Amino acid sequence: MHDSTLWASWYVWLLAFPALVIGTLIWDWVQGRQTVRVRRRR
Repeated sequence: MHDSTLWASWYVWLLAFPALVIGTLIWDWVQGRQTVRVRRRR
C-alpha cells in the first residue's frame, strides 16, 4: 500500500489543518485588534 498520491494527499491534509487553525487564530486576533482600534478612536 505505497501509493504516492495517497501519501501526498495525507501530507497536504496534515499540513493544511494546522495552517488553517493558525490562520483563523491570527485572523481573529487581527480583527479583534482592528475593532479595539476603532473603539479607541471613537
